[in-house]
Amino acid sequence: MGKATTKRLAKQGARLLLVNRNQEKGNAAVREIIDASGNESVTFLQADLSLVQEMRRAAQCARQTFDRLDILVHGAGGVFPPKRTMTAEGLELVFAVQYLARYLITDHLIDLLHAAPSPQVMSIAGGGRSKGVDFDNLQGEKSYSILGTVERAGATCDLLTTEHIDRYRDIVFYNYGPGIVRTMATMPNRLMWLLVNTVLRPFSRTAEQAANDIVTLLTGEHRGGFYGTSLKQNEFKVVKSDAAKLWDHSKQLIDNLSA
Repeated sequence: MGKATTKRLAKQGARLLLVNRNQEKGNAAVREIIDASGNESVTFLQADLSLVQEMRRAAQCARQTFDRLDILVHGAGGVFPPKRTMTAEGLELVFAVQYLARYLITDHLIDLLHAAPSPQVMSIAGGGRSKGVDFDNLQGEKSYSILGTVERAGATCDLLTTEHIDRYRDIVFYNYGPGIVRTMATMPNRLMWLLVNTVLRPFSRTAEQAANDIVTLLTGEHRGGFYGTSLKQNEFKVVKSDAAKLWDHSKQLIDNLSA
């Protein structure tokens, strides 16, 4: 989805910075995007967004590259290990990549967003369809499963978008749930990939279809908020105190790791 989205944005003349943990794949994606778009203003940064120190480095690189950010797209994901996996910093892997990186990087780049005339932030996440957050199991402390982790990642990002909308009224925040997308990057294992590409194929979508939705939201007249594949705004009902609680918890986690 990330590559398909950046191709479309590059064709529209955007100046882009891509972030990925794999240097070889990142360089190949840049070449492919430049070849497809003719836009040479595409660069790549290798960073492992499961680590807070790398999240900070990615944000700092963006600060050195741009004097403003018109669009920030959070699409890192597709990491659903069958067993609970901890990072070197003591965070659960999916929580770190698919939630905490979005919290920290947006926070570190908020002034660059404020410097843009019409800033937008896109989070490819739950789309406002989550059922809430169990604060005692944020990182799979009590129970862990692939499906539970997918749901938890969407739920935390939904709360984050809610808090962002409340805090920064001059920035448009989108939270888009793409549904089941037929790429290996979004599948927890090969068996699931085969299932999605056979039995579930009529109910799944291509990366290009998802990318079309993302760019349509970013370049159209849609209001900020939560969207699914129909591109109709979802009314996400949330206890706002939960969003604030998660924000404070995230800040404390970052502060503890920085101490």
